Amino acid sequence: MAPPQTLGPTTNFGASTLASDFGHADGMILFGAEQLAKDSANLALTRNGVGDWSLNRIAAGAETYNVRAQFLHVRRTGESMNAQLLTTGETLPAKGIAIRDIFALYDIGVVDLTTLTLRLGKTIYNASGVALTQTDIIAATAITKVVANLYRVTVAAATPFVYITDDFSALEIELVAVMANTGTIKVRGLGAHVNFNMT
Repeated sequence: MAPPQTLGPTTNFGASTLASDFGHADGMILFGAEQLAKDSANLALTRNGVGDWSLNRIAAGAETYNVRAQFLHVRRTGESMNAQLLTTGETLPAKGIAIRDIFALYDIGVVDLTTLTLRLGKTIYNASGVALTQTDIIAATAITKVVANLYRVTVAAATPFVYITDDFSALEIELVAVMANTGTIKVRGLGAHVNFNMT
């Protein structure tokens, strides 16, 4: 087996394991309308046109809808290296993803919404049967609720960005819309810009 080699920001620790010391700062995760969970059948998955799918609703009164995207992709929760690493005195680099900001893709029509908020939460499930714990990484934040074609970004408050490496945990983006009578909404997607270090 070849001895360890340093290749720029990447160190080869042997045993075919390649571990990057630095994360990438240009990641984006986007959940389309068909991937979003919703708490009401009133939000109907609709093909508005070519390449234009959304969860649509024409309000019949004051209505509240919750839509969420849960991060179900693979992410790093820490890395166990071979004994060779432990003899080098090096510290394991941060792994996983760090949320930079979250965003929603949506349209509002006819009349403004009463309220519209976007949040990022982290839920940790305890395998011993203890109740789950939920923490807001970005608390529910009011975003633009007026009639227009909109793309809005809510920037994460935490700086520097912290890598999410908790085991038995899940991240979720949640959009909550409180509609006015006759108002319309089309939710096209939820997503996040991220730093990531998977190698």
